[in-house]
Amino acid sequence: MVGQGFKGLGWFLLGVVVAPTCYMVNSHGAAERSKLQAVKAAIVQAQKDIRGLETEFDTRANLAQLQRWNGDVLAMAAPAPQQYLAGEEALADLDRPAEVQMASLVVPAGARVEPAPALVVTAAAEPVHSPGKEKSAAQQDKELRNLMKKADKTVVAMADNNILSASTMSDLQQLAAREKKSLR
Repeated sequence: MVGQGFKGLGWFLLGVVVAPTCYMVNSHGAAERSKLQAVKAAIVQAQKDIRGLETEFDTRANLAQLQRWNGDVLAMAAPAPQQYLAGEEALADLDRPAEVQMASLVVPAGARVEPAPALVVTAAAEPVHSPGKEKSAAQQDKELRNLMKKADKTVVAMADNNILSASTMSDLQQLAAREKKSLR
């Protein structure tokens, strides 16, 4: 009976001993995995370095052959400073600010522009006012409105006549009619 009483305590002590042991085993495994990953990364980097060094060695080994080809066939030389600038003065001129250059107006050649009929507006003869009397702002506005009413309004409307030809207008009207039918 006494053994039954200590059975629960035995299981508890077993759990207290086994749980930390399992944790330590898992922790050790994770540490080994991270070390293995670091070694793999170092191997990959070493392979890249080896490949780069092999390329450099091959290039240096072929350098003598390249120099022979250059001397015999290609005849290339390093550029001289005179190929870029004529002298020290040209080098100094590079630092000077450039003059501002303005583009000229470009007028495209196109359809002839026919001048619109000139608007002739004649004001009604008014009596000359004496210099002592000045018109008020209300009187000036009233006179301006009267002049605007007298102006021929057809001249203003005529500005649009020559912009589009009759054939273009009819084409636009046909397209608009087709669009209107397709939307229905």
